Amino acid sequence: MLALLAAGQSRRFGDRDKLSAMLGGKMLGLHAAQAAADLPVSPKLVIASSDPDCAAGWRDLGYRVVASPDAARGQATSVRLAAAHAIEAGASALCIMLADMPFVTSGHLARLIESFEQSGRTSTVASSCNGQAMPPAIFPSGALKGLSELDGDAGARAMLADARLVAGDDQMLMDIDTEKDLAQANLIFGKIR
Repeated sequence: MLALLAAGQSRRFGDRDKLSAMLGGKMLGLHAAQAAADLPVSPKLVIASSDPDCAAGWRDLGYRVVASPDAARGQATSVRLAAAHAIEAGASALCIMLADMPFVTSGHLARLIESFEQSGRTSTVASSCNGQAMPPAIFPSGALKGLSELDGDAGARAMLADARLVAGDDQMLMDIDTEKDLAQANLIFGKIR
């Protein structure tokens, strides 16, 4: 199962919906979803607040949008909700991505899956930049109960401490938190597209 976390409060971004802000002619929240759309992972969920502007685009890409009623209480609520859906579905693994990481590529996601398969589907596998573990990450079924019990705004960060790491770089693993980040991302997008 794959869960794209999109229910953050975006407090540092200002008053508007961060994920509907435009990046390279497309809403920010659709870039990461597009990168994962063709992965051989099912089902694909977006954990979102109420009914964001990106919802129709996510559905068009094959995602099911699940509302996170407790999103204001921190990222862990979205992780818990994703884990609960994975447990209910009997998923053998849960890939967690963040909707505000627009430069994650399908190739990087494929390398995460390959590393997970090489572990015998028993190890957590995370992206890393400068040795720091971060999403996107894949958690084996044995980690789902722990994910379903998380609390606070740190999400699953503590559960990545012993993860197998798949290196990315600053650009690929950039997340958009502020208007300045979005401006920088638009500059990058113009150079790579």
